[in-house]
Amino acid sequence: MALEQLDADLWVADGPVAVDLLVVPYPTRMTVVRLADGGLWVASPVPTPVEVLDALRELGPVRHLVSPTPRHHWRLESWHALFPDAALWSCRTGPFTLGDKRLPATVLTDEAPAAWAGQLDQAVYRGRGFEETTFLHRASRTLLVEDIVQSHRPSVGRPLLNGLIRFGNVQAPGGVPRDIRAISRRGARAWVERVLSWDFDRLVMAHGPVVATGARAYVERAFAWALR
Repeated sequence: MALEQLDADLWVADGPVAVDLLVVPYPTRMTVVRLADGGLWVASPVPTPVEVLDALRELGPVRHLVSPTPRHHWRLESWHALFPDAALWSCRTGPFTLGDKRLPATVLTDEAPAAWAGQLDQAVYRGRGFEETTFLHRASRTLLVEDIVQSHRPSVGRPLLNGLIRFGNVQAPGGVPRDIRAISRRGARAWVERVLSWDFDRLVMAHGPVVATGARAYVERAFAWALR
């Protein structure tokens, strides 16, 4: 595991493969942005070895720890202990929130706070009991998503697992998970229309490979059901 630089002031690091309740393996990934003030913005931090933490500290001070989705909220806990001076940011907590809801995190909205306004744009995907905040790193034209778009490769010799992935609508090349699609078509349409107004060409998913180019067409295809 190592920090991988995708562009100027933009890095990712892959974490351990997680397993959900249906034994579907989930690749995990965190994103690191170096802001204009030199501070680091870390989204969905993952468990990392010491050498990755050391490399991170060399990039700059960690000033913001972000949980864009309720399913990644628990990850803030250990990183808050490592970087107690970092500000905590989270989507609105709800029934899908995993982890300590009492963490002193500021709720993310559709408007970027002063700390990263003009550098990262954001849009909230809203559904019944579920919110996820998506970000655009302007300088690198990169869209950052967590759970609302995923891509899982098939596993050789595991037909049941592959069937679950197809049923969940997250088989490669990727799509919107079935449970999230069911939450709100209206919310999905509002979100994707706003996101498609942004200028982006790369897509970083927390659960899937990085789409290096052609990300706009990728998102349009994944959300064709909401745009009809």
